[in-house]
Amino acid sequence: MKYILPVSIWIIIMILPAGCKKDEFNWGENVGDITYSGNVVFLGDKELALLKEVTANRIVFTEKAGEIEKITDMSILVIGVSQKTPYGLLRKVNSIQTNGAEIAITTTDALLADAIKEGTIQFQKKLLEKDFKLKSKTDGVLVKGLDKSFDGLAVTLDNFEIFKDGTKITRLNGAIGISPEIDITIIIKSNKLIGINLITTLNKIDEVTVSSNGAFNGSKEIVAAEFIHSPVIINSLVFVPVVKIICGFNGIVSSEVTCGVRQDRIITSELNYVNSIWSESPLTSSESHDFTVPQVTDNSELKIFSGPEITLNLFGIPVQTVKVTGYYSLLAQKTASPFWRLLIGSDGQNSVKSDILGLSADFNSNIIIQASEIANANGRK
Repeated sequence: MKYILPVSIWIIIMILPAGCKKDEFNWGENVGDITYSGNVVFLGDKELALLKEVTANRIVFTEKAGEIEKITDMSILVIGVSQKTPYGLLRKVNSIQTNGAEIAITTTDALLADAIKEGTIQFQKKLLEKDFKLKSKTDGVLVKGLDKSFDGLAVTLDNFEIFKDGTKITRLNGAIGISPEIDITIIIKSNKLIGINLITTLNKIDEVTVSSNGAFNGSKEIVAAEFIHSPVIINSLVFVPVVKIICGFNGIVSSEVTCGVRQDRIITSELNYVNSIWSESPLTSSESHDFTVPQVTDNSELKIFSGPEITLNLFGIPVQTVKVTGYYSLLAQKTASPFWRLLIGSDGQNSVKSDILGLSADFNSNIIIQASEIANANGRK
């Protein structure tokens, strides 16, 4: 019996270091409110200076230095922002090859829960004009604000052409503005996504006048301008919002027409994901409007729409896309009384993308404000 205690102690001493090493590997590194998995390798400015090539499934460095030396075929790479990685990258390593000093890594996109063991991710931001840069715009679009009190993105439509058939031309004039506020919370436990809350508030201005020198018909949606936000880095996660300003028409007009409407709307959409089930809170909305009396002499069933499409990217992969277009409809019938009617409303969708979140499918929630009549040939409603 006198040998039992020393042997037992010796076995415990041998087991404890192995247990501690395993737990240390699994637990990983804390960054703010997030605990990353133990196989995550962070690549920052020093490593990105050695970046030679990036494709959808391959990363090449000119030499193996800094944190690059820690990369194995089991690693998850959290890559920061650089000229070659403007959105950052989240990649899972498949294999590693060396060619002289160079190191080539084949990769696939990783899920958020591959990289994060525990933590709460929160992106809460009002998107301001000063933080965006113009990516592209169409002829007839001027990039300037509505006024100094509006701090969101705004474009001016200056004889913006939406239809042409010979000498018949239809143009839009006016201004489109959007000031979005995005609040997203993502909760991960034990490398599993367990909860999401998204609150999106859109402060929108759509002031658009359509004018045509003749009859026209059809349907067209045009990206008038596209803007990209500067990267927002939260606990090593790279978020980049992108905003497109959209406008267009749908329908038919049997004569020359001029008509203009301004809508100022504030819309809030909230989505929740708990226990693998999505739910939607009731949509909230407020609006004010004004219009110019339509000039039309024949039948019309015309819809003019404008508004934003906002995509929030995480490591270059969409997490959420919100598209909301305000519209007005000019309905005219020569045999009807009143002869014309003018209606306003809003169409849209709030979509959560499944790819980087590891969900089974995307989730789409409608953002619809039913059309209401604001005026007719007999006067204002």
